[in-house]
Amino acid sequence: MDQNQAEASQAANCDQIPVIDLSNLNSSNAEERQQLARNIYDVCTQVGFFYIKNHGIPEAMISGIHRAAESFFALPEEQKMKLYIGNSQKFRGYSPIGGEKTTGTDDDPVSAEEATGVLSEAFDVGYETDMDFQKPPNAVIGADPYGLYGDNQWPNGDMLAGFKETYIQYCARLLDFCRSLIKVIALALEVPEDYFDSKIRTPGVTSRMMHYPAQPVGEAREGLGAHTDWECFTILSQGKVPGLQVLNHRGEWILAPPIPGTLVVNIADCLSTWTNKKFKSTIHRVTNISGEERYSIPFFFGIDYEATVAVLDNHTSEDNPACRPPFKAGEWVREKMSKAYVGYGG
Repeated sequence: MDQNQAEASQAANCDQIPVIDLSNLNSSNAEERQQLARNIYDVCTQVGFFYIKNHGIPEAMISGIHRAAESFFALPEEQKMKLYIGNSQKFRGYSPIGGEKTTGTDDDPVSAEEATGVLSEAFDVGYETDMDFQKPPNAVIGADPYGLYGDNQWPNGDMLAGFKETYIQYCARLLDFCRSLIKVIALALEVPEDYFDSKIRTPGVTSRMMHYPAQPVGEAREGLGAHTDWECFTILSQGKVPGLQVLNHRGEWILAPPIPGTLVVNIADCLSTWTNKKFKSTIHRVTNISGEERYSIPFFFGIDYEATVAVLDNHTSEDNPACRPPFKAGEWVREKMSKAYVGYGG
């Protein structure tokens, strides 16, 4: 597939990003959930990106996690580097500016020679049982053949008091929300509502705090280059400063500015694969030309790393065969992560 074909298959058919009301996400009325599923299906097949309102995540919690992010990135560089992601074998910790490379898209990956470091810094945490309402205290994660589960690197209390607790509470709430959202997505795909339940017992989730420094006026260096996300879907809290851009079907970058009271959802590669690419894993990037510091917090939701991603039977036909063979989620994510971090193979 050449670049133009790749971009056409992963571009949004829109001029602006739609908004979906999630008031009925956990409705006891089956028809209300089905209607929501139909709305999500339409948006995911056309755009792959949407804002959500009435999502149930408290604004106070969102404000609190953004304050925590600002406090973390305000730390001296030597303190942040004590949590350097290269110290971890699980791709967890701090990435300095230029410490991550954009990997491109599934259909049009960026080669190691072409990749350049991004103008942003990040702090990544991954799944742990303390952030899972479905797990008892001190629960143990089982086999980890892809080396992606494990301990997070946390700043100690002397460095940032209350930071770990704030972040775990936020991740727990987002994880609970994502488990509800994927049930409605299952309805949209015309499979049982609990289809994904057995695949998200210890889900492959990553949350990251991101900081995009203010750029000099007139510069437009990418804070994060054009790419697609890897897992099932991403829940993004943008903060107040714009910068997110989404590629549409005409090859235009359309803005997805922050809208008060909303979060952003975008479909990622694994969920797109289940639908035989009917759901768009849409190309997007971040360019901070606001003249202000930009902070954002994406939450990447994926299935268990040992679970298999395979095109659904009801999304294939003789004329439309599966877009790829089945694969393990952990193998896919580890390959992508190994390419993303400068000088670090995990």
